[in-house]
Amino acid sequence: MLTERQKLILSAIIYEYTQTAHAVGSKSLQEQLNIKVSSATIRNEMAALESAALIKKLHTSAGRVPSRAGYRYYLDNLMMARVATQQDIALVMQSFRGNFHEIDDLLDESARTLSQLTGATVLILKPERLNIVVSGFRLVPLENQQLIAVLVTNDGKVTSQTFKLPRELAVSSLDSMIKYINDQTNGKPVLEVLQMMQSDELPTQMSRMIKTPAAFLQLFGDVLARSIGDKVHIGGRLNVLDFSDDNQDTKDVKRLLEFLTSAADVRRVATTTAHHVTIKIAKEIDEPLLKSFSLITRAFTVPNQGDGVIALLGPIRMTYARNVLLMDAFGEALSQKMIEYT
Repeated sequence: MLTERQKLILSAIIYEYTQTAHAVGSKSLQEQLNIKVSSATIRNEMAALESAALIKKLHTSAGRVPSRAGYRYYLDNLMMARVATQQDIALVMQSFRGNFHEIDDLLDESARTLSQLTGATVLILKPERLNIVVSGFRLVPLENQQLIAVLVTNDGKVTSQTFKLPRELAVSSLDSMIKYINDQTNGKPVLEVLQMMQSDELPTQMSRMIKTPAAFLQLFGDVLARSIGDKVHIGGRLNVLDFSDDNQDTKDVKRLLEFLTSAADVRRVATTTAHHVTIKIAKEIDEPLLKSFSLITRAFTVPNQGDGVIALLGPIRMTYARNVLLMDAFGEALSQKMIEYT
């Protein structure tokens, strides 16, 4: 059980170390703290904190730095953090005033903006089972038998893919097939349409309209699958290089950067249903690659679809109170903005 003075000293050490990245000594604390005690008294209190494993001494300095346990005690008991107000949320909403045709564009911009504000790496995931519905499919002719297949879904997303039509086929010969596809799939969930293709329901009918449907069926299936593909919306991806250990192996750095773009990996460590901010430090994160990081997460709501997640990955030595407030504001602002896409 810490005394009030020990709590004050621990908070001061964490604050100064966050600001300077230098070990904190008793003289510096005496100047910083608004308490009338001697350097010797502060050193005694620091010794007690060290005995409790809340701070530790670096070999290169006489000062002390917070330990992982010290950060956790600070986060659980001492951090002065407030919940985002409507004014905070309104300020964040101003950054969303641009015209975003798709949810993906909005989330990309959100990740970039939050990363710029925090200096950290920001990862955003949509709900895992987003109920994406087909809104329309069409072909756009280019030159030399080149076409673009375009699929539009109800979240505003446009998924396209270029392919080359066999010379024996004219674009106009596909009109009836495109009409059939739209008649059969518009308004249906993408997952249901994919099941229709696997059950031969669509392929059988399409084979009556085109002699060689295999390549086109594969194209349509690929575009469908990509329209619901899981994706990490990432801002400040290279910021993690500033937080990594200086002696980190090059292979580990490569693995870390690959990890950040894997939706499955990010979901494994960051998925949360909590609409309040949660913080994990170092080994609390179930991933060895992140042992020198802190991970802050918060869920946001996509109406009628479920919860997405915002994750902020940064150094253990970060300004937690400010980042927690920003995460809370962005989570609520995203929930409000998502109403426009339903």
